[in-house]
Amino acid sequence: MRVLGIDPGTSVTGWGVVEPGGAQFRCVASGALVLSARSSLGERLGRIRAAVVELCALHAPGALALEKAFVAHNVQSAFRLGEARGAVLIAAAESGVPVFEYAPAQVKSVVVGYGRADKTQIIRGVALRLGVVQATGPDEADALALALCHSIGARWRGLTVKPLVRRRSGASP
Repeated sequence: MRVLGIDPGTSVTGWGVVEPGGAQFRCVASGALVLSARSSLGERLGRIRAAVVELCALHAPGALALEKAFVAHNVQSAFRLGEARGAVLIAAAESGVPVFEYAPAQVKSVVVGYGRADKTQIIRGVALRLGVVQATGPDEADALALALCHSIGARWRGLTVKPLVRRRSGASP
């Protein structure tokens, strides 16, 4: 099953698509949506929603992996992150893709083996697990790590995790 990982942000939103490749996993595609600070917040959130809808249509994921909301030191940043997450959740619902959430420490633990891994370790861990030669940026790597976390966990658990947003009936996979 293909998994779309999204690392939402109102400045940069990372995304990555992972699918099983035999005993391992492979990166289908990944990237980052860079949003202009000169655009209004509403425009940026609209672009995030549109991009996620487009990614769902293009890659037909069976699940979308998203980082759980957490309380940041900067309350304003936490609000902005929540707004970006909302745009992703709406896009997933419109596309009929179920959403699964993971805590940051859980993602790091699954991908790197250490729940307090830093950005460099995440980038390296994602590259090693996916056999990606070229280095990805931190937002793209975080999105791929989310997709990997779900993919590895789903294979391990047999998809016993309940989705945050369920697929609409009649929606194609």
